[in-house]
Amino acid sequence: MFKGALAPTIAIASFQAHRWADFFVTIGFLIAVATVISVVIMPRAKFIQNIFFNILFICVGSLVTLLALYCTIQARHNTETYPGNGPTSGVVTEGVQTVQYNSSASVVAAIWLVVQLFIISALRAARPQFTVPGICWAIFANVGMVYAPQFADMTAAEDFLRRLLIAFIVGFAIGTGVSLLIFPLTTRGIVFKTTVSYANALIEVLHANIDYMRSLEQADMFTTKRLNTAGESLSSSLEADAVKSKAKAIGAIHSKLAADIPFAKREIALGKLGPDDIQQIFKQLRLIMIPTVGLGQLSEIFHNIAENRGWGSVVDRSGSVVDGHDEKLRAQTVQEYHDLMCAVREPFARVSHVTEKGIQHALIQLQLIPKPTKVDEENRGDEPEPGDQNFALFLNKNLFDFKKSKIELLKRWAEVHDIQLEEDFFDNPATARFSGPDWMEKDFTSDEQTRYRRQLYICLYMEFLLWAVASRVLEFVNFADELKASGKLDKTRLIFPGRKRLRKWVTNAFRNVEDSQEDEHGGVCDNNMNVYLGEAFRRKRDPAHLPPETRWEHGSDKLRAIAHFFASPPAAFAFRVCCATMSIYVVNCLRETQVFYTRERIFWAQIMITIGMQPSAGQSLRNFIFRIGGTAVAMVFSLVAWYIVDGHAAGVIVFMWLFLHVPVYIQLKKPQWMTLGMVGQITMVIVIGYELEVQQLGEAAATTNGQAFYPPYILGPLRLATVIGGLFLAWIWTVFPYPISEHMQIQQKLGASLYLLANFYSIMHETVQVRLRGAEGDMSSKESPGRKLEKVRIKVFSKATMLLQGLRAQTAFVKYDLPIGGKFPQAQYNQLLDDLSSVMNCMQLISYASAVFTDMRTLATQDSEGEWLYTFQRLIKDAGVTSQAITTLLTLLSSSVNSGQPLPPYIRIPEPYLLSQRLDELDHDLLSVRHIAEPGYASFAVIQIATRSLIDDLKRLLEGIKELVGELDFSYHIVSTSDQSHNQSEETLTYTPSSSSSYKKKPE
Repeated sequence: MFKGALAPTIAIASFQAHRWADFFVTIGFLIAVATVISVVIMPRAKFIQNIFFNILFICVGSLVTLLALYCTIQARHNTETYPGNGPTSGVVTEGVQTVQYNSSASVVAAIWLVVQLFIISALRAARPQFTVPGICWAIFANVGMVYAPQFADMTAAEDFLRRLLIAFIVGFAIGTGVSLLIFPLTTRGIVFKTTVSYANALIEVLHANIDYMRSLEQADMFTTKRLNTAGESLSSSLEADAVKSKAKAIGAIHSKLAADIPFAKREIALGKLGPDDIQQIFKQLRLIMIPTVGLGQLSEIFHNIAENRGWGSVVDRSGSVVDGHDEKLRAQTVQEYHDLMCAVREPFARVSHVTEKGIQHALIQLQLIPKPTKVDEENRGDEPEPGDQNFALFLNKNLFDFKKSKIELLKRWAEVHDIQLEEDFFDNPATARFSGPDWMEKDFTSDEQTRYRRQLYICLYMEFLLWAVASRVLEFVNFADELKASGKLDKTRLIFPGRKRLRKWVTNAFRNVEDSQEDEHGGVCDNNMNVYLGEAFRRKRDPAHLPPETRWEHGSDKLRAIAHFFASPPAAFAFRVCCATMSIYVVNCLRETQVFYTRERIFWAQIMITIGMQPSAGQSLRNFIFRIGGTAVAMVFSLVAWYIVDGHAAGVIVFMWLFLHVPVYIQLKKPQWMTLGMVGQITMVIVIGYELEVQQLGEAAATTNGQAFYPPYILGPLRLATVIGGLFLAWIWTVFPYPISEHMQIQQKLGASLYLLANFYSIMHETVQVRLRGAEGDMSSKESPGRKLEKVRIKVFSKATMLLQGLRAQTAFVKYDLPIGGKFPQAQYNQLLDDLSSVMNCMQLISYASAVFTDMRTLATQDSEGEWLYTFQRLIKDAGVTSQAITTLLTLLSSSVNSGQPLPPYIRIPEPYLLSQRLDELDHDLLSVRHIAEPGYASFAVIQIATRSLIDDLKRLLEGIKELVGELDFSYHIVSTSDQSHNQSEETLTYTPSSSSSYKKKPE
């Protein structure tokens, strides 16, 4: 906060120097405005990029404004016999070297203002990273075009423009000095802090998962609905809610870290960890996150089972007798889960404890957190603590012990279901004897077989994911230990990004943040395999035009881009900004009001319109309310700062510096309210800066710019009034002639999220197929198919995660939309977002678990018992782990949501659990009890459970979207009118092609 308040304070204080004041005269306060716009509280890499674009936009804006001034003055000269003659308003703007009113000059200035504002606004809408630089250019253009019709010749215009440009450059220079020298903040430092937060969030989610598993020892995991005495719905499980909320928090942290890491890798700094080290740390944490969040799906798995079997209601089991076969079956199933969860409590708690310590050890070794200084030697025992040299061996031993505890879990499951195993059954399962109950002889699709296998899969699901978390933590620990052993963390060095990274920074800075990456990831690997990602990643086809072939077609095709641009949403937004600005700038173009416009500072409202408009109505209204509130508070602060010391410059500057901390605090705590804090700062520096200018220059010199002098108690409310007026006009043009509501944007982004998920599933499908074929290649080579698929999979996942996080934030804006017509279905959209997140997590789990297939191939060459692994891998390729029908479904849903058109009729979702049935048909012995301890069986169980959850989530997603957009229905119905209680059709008429004039009745 200190540095954010310091920069404008330095600019205001500098004006107390006479040479400074004599040079800048009446525009000195704009230096302070420029320091505010430079946003000195940004971390270094982001600040450098922002200040670069600020200077670039100001220089380009000054060139365009200079051309506009030249055209304006030439228009005056061409319509007057000599300067100073012609029609007049009777009064000229006092003090400044101006001439009488000229309509041609005013019109030309208005045209150039429209041109500049259209370019600025279109850039801001198309490239969000240009928002702050666009504000700089907008202020420059508005101020220049306000005075343009009043200049007599180019000498005065050039002098004015030169001082205006220097004022902005000096302001940026002050901001740069404060940002880089006063409490310098690096993006690397932010990334390191976020990394620690990420690791702590992983620990919290792991704790929440263990707490939920412990609750399953007594709770009914199938209860999905609970009501209190007032009939209000209650949470079915507080532990499950805690898991979900913490998992969402991890998603937000992951998105933030993914956005900050590119800047941290490009930063020049003194440090120990290099760019590649930062990327590797993020990769390790992401690999830990996938199984950790996957554990959080456990409550959803039980919820889906309860919904499918109708077990969602609360059952009172306080009595000794449970009535009904279904309720008895439910009670029996719940008790079986209680027994199994009690059996795994100790090993699960143990591995969770050492995993937490492992994460802490890695952070200590990487010097991201300090090593604890106080250790309780009495309670420590023989266990090493995080930071000790032999901790990796300790973690590895516990991981091995946990892996052995899997046998006890399987024995307990067999005991619960009356399967008699020999004591050493799992030492040699191929030849050991066992006796099974009658249900094992039943058909594979029987209810008992399905229910007991599902129970086994869920147990293996928990065991596999906990083992995966611990394994990934062990990899993280080994990485940290190796990095420390290499001596890289022993000394600080200058870290400079490479040429390739800097070139990528420059190119990405001008690209849309939502642009996709390279369409085709070519390159030939050792086995002559190319990775081609399909047409979805290439340029979209135009149904009205074939691809250009001739030179004329290629050349003329580029002309179509112009029409596409003017038909785009950024161009439409820019047109609204121009209309809103001209609705008030027209006052400056009229003979009777041109002088009034400048004298009363009406152009402040003009500037607020330009920088304050937002593309959507809800976001605009929210920002307008905040800006008006921020301006009002800043006005009060300005009056207090001025009158509490009776206008003495030294005291005013000190109090202004104190009050400037408030808007900076808002910017730091709520980055999404950046413009709110910025407007508050600008209001204070304008009001106080102008009054100090008058003190320094005198009233006569201070009014040479044509603006009337007002004391603070008038200037402050005047500033507030112009802000309110400008924002009101901007809001009018946001909703007129039609509003672009948050509803529309949320709908479009939901469609984009569905399309991204379709892409992600398609990539995941190909990844699984490549792993099953053994065609991943050398993962250490950037040219291998597996490496390229991994790269694009991570990119699509990161983009989808950030889009979902943005959607959740944007749904909060809906309350600011005007409540016209029916209510926005916010509850339905929130549920759809939850379903989308769950679908994406299931896809991640399937991809993650399929990685074991690669390890299976290695084991098959080293283990004498690899015959089952080979058979499993061979058969699972034919069974179909994934289905591209899901890609088709998600694409159809995306298209319907984007267009608002009803869904096609009779959409089908692939049936779940066909994988087990298919494998059993191919080889009945493959999934028998003899093989449940095989290393690939648990991976198969995770894929089976994740696939089932994916299908259930897709069903809910499909129903939710049907509720929003509807479904096409081409059938003909005869509705019975004899019984008003029936709302359904009782008969369906089906057209028969053999008789074109008759219909047949078909009972439904």
